[in-house]
Amino acid sequence: MKGLNVFGEYAFEFLVITILMGLSAVLILPFVPMLVGVTGFFSRPMGERRFKDIFTTIRGNVRLIIIYTIFQLVILVFPVLNIYFFNTHPQNINGFVLAVSCIALVVCVIYLVTAPTIIVNMNVTFFQLLRNGFMLLFGGLLRSILGAACFAGVVALILYYPYVLIFTLYAVPLVVSYLMRENLYVLKAKMLNTSVYELKRQQCSDDYLDEYGNINRNKTENDNEEN
Repeated sequence: MKGLNVFGEYAFEFLVITILMGLSAVLILPFVPMLVGVTGFFSRPMGERRFKDIFTTIRGNVRLIIIYTIFQLVILVFPVLNIYFFNTHPQNINGFVLAVSCIALVVCVIYLVTAPTIIVNMNVTFFQLLRNGFMLLFGGLLRSILGAACFAGVVALILYYPYVLIFTLYAVPLVVSYLMRENLYVLKAKMLNTSVYELKRQQCSDDYLDEYGNINRNKTENDNEEN
């Protein structure tokens, strides 16, 4: 029965996140804010996630998210349109425009991978976001490559197989947020001259423990709101 309940929770979470991400992708403009919000949602353990965390994350970082959204849309939409046009009209291909478009897509993928984690976990300006987002790649090159591959795959689907995109709307943000969170732990541990294990252990010890010894951040947050 417990396994069935867990499956039901994951299935419902998959459905809701897929719908929210799908709607935001169709409307285009809300996609980047929704990606940041979902990253904040996935930053919590399964039992502590609340769908309102998505919108709380967006509201708490709205100014930075607006600037970041404009930046991402510029380096995503125009390159995608250029590449799509060249693929459908090869006789009009322009090598320089195609090269610039590909470079812009690489930059876009990098910040789609890293920036949401920085926004969720750090208080930064836009230029600090760009710098720290790039540095986050070096918290673990293999994890960064995997994260970039996930979003590069999504971009490829947009260009060639858009009808398959719906199956990635839950999995890709979940996987990438986990990978980048681990990168962030590595960089924090280096800065604090400690280990990732000690850093995680300290974070867990700072969490509220209920009468059964289980972490209950929701209780802590509710108490803080009441105070």
